Amino acid sequence: MEYEDLLVEKKENIATITLNVPEKLNALTGKMSRSIKLAADEIAEDNEIRVVIVTGAGRGFCSGADVSAMQARVAPGEVPRFNRIQHMGYPHADAFPRLNKPVIAAVNGACVGGGFSLALSCDVRIASETARFGAAQVARGLIPDWGLTFYLPLLIGMSNALQLMFTAELIGAAEAERLGIVSQVVAPDELMNATLELANKMAQNPPFSLELTKKMVWRSLFDSLDRQMDLEGWAQQICFLTEDHRKA
Repeated sequence: MEYEDLLVEKKENIATITLNVPEKLNALTGKMSRSIKLAADEIAEDNEIRVVIVTGAGRGFCSGADVSAMQARVAPGEVPRFNRIQHMGYPHADAFPRLNKPVIAAVNGACVGGGFSLALSCDVRIASETARFGAAQVARGLIPDWGLTFYLPLLIGMSNALQLMFTAELIGAAEAERLGIVSQVVAPDELMNATLELANKMAQNPPFSLELTKKMVWRSLFDSLDRQMDLEGWAQQICFLTEDHRKA
């Protein structure tokens, strides 16, 4: 099956999903978001696939939402409307946590805003030395969304998470590893080899054990994640009405 703004490759028992808008550092478009959800649903039903890798084409992992595309979808003076996890029609937000197979993010470059959320929604992250991470939304007069206000404090604690969100600063791969955002940092030309090595280690284990282990870990988090995304949608709609956001 072919997907818009997304490539899916299956080799033996590993599927690789590549975000594929390299000229925009793989900014999340509505098409890409829908493709992520469709690809995740397809892979979930493929019994040959045991592990999934997510990465970006070109120099970036994902630079966040395609703001120009979002603005084009809203008429002048119109208030953007959000619903629970499909903010502005982006249904990808919980696709990877709910996928019944381990998902590894191979972060090859810029991983910012909504792209940061996407990486954190994966089960494990490996980063290239060139990767950069940041919650940039506050600098644009918005709030971190697509689950970022849930994932980041869960991973690195409230103080570290709020510092990253309040400052909107970018951090490098080494700092991300120190904080626990990524589990491994490797040279750029070793990123996919290292990710495939880890994926193969996981894939050697029985698929039911992999699936049930993931389900047990994520199961208790889903209610909190859903509630947090409800709140993010509500807060983001308020931010879109402000003069601060229009200027930013």
